[in-house]
Amino acid sequence: MEKKNYVIIALVCAIAVMAVGYSLLAQTLTINGTATISSNWNVAITGITEGDNQGTTATNTTPAKYTGTSATFNVELVKPGDKMVYDITVTNSGTLNAKLTGLTVNPSVTADTGIYYKVTGVTQDVTTLDASTTNTVTVEVGWAAGDTQTPETKTVPLTVNLVYTQY
Repeated sequence: MEKKNYVIIALVCAIAVMAVGYSLLAQTLTINGTATISSNWNVAITGITEGDNQGTTATNTTPAKYTGTSATFNVELVKPGDKMVYDITVTNSGTLNAKLTGLTVNPSVTADTGIYYKVTGVTQDVTTLDASTTNTVTVEVGWAAGDTQTPETKTVPLTVNLVYTQY
């Protein structure tokens, strides 16, 4: 039995030595960090230029104006062939590149008679707007030149929605 006690004591000592050895060889490591997003998103309408009227009597009834998210104009067309062209500047003042992923024009079909609109300069899913660059959207509004009589509809509103997303 005494031999057994020595074996038990030896095993307990061996376990104690291993525990002390483990604690001497173990190390706690800590990793700390912080993530910050420093980029910004800023795509906006930054200008509208009233082009020269084409025809003899197209006039702006109020000056064209814009805010960061909208551009507004009001043109009076007096006779067939009158038209006005507006250049609307869209600027990416942010640090992230943008792509035109949505383009809605209402009315969606250009009229053959009466008042018509054409929106050019941008194409959905093709037009990109890299940081610190601009796009120009051109809007032409006119009275169809081939008309021989006054159309029934004399006022046609236009809405163009441009949706830019990060790419």
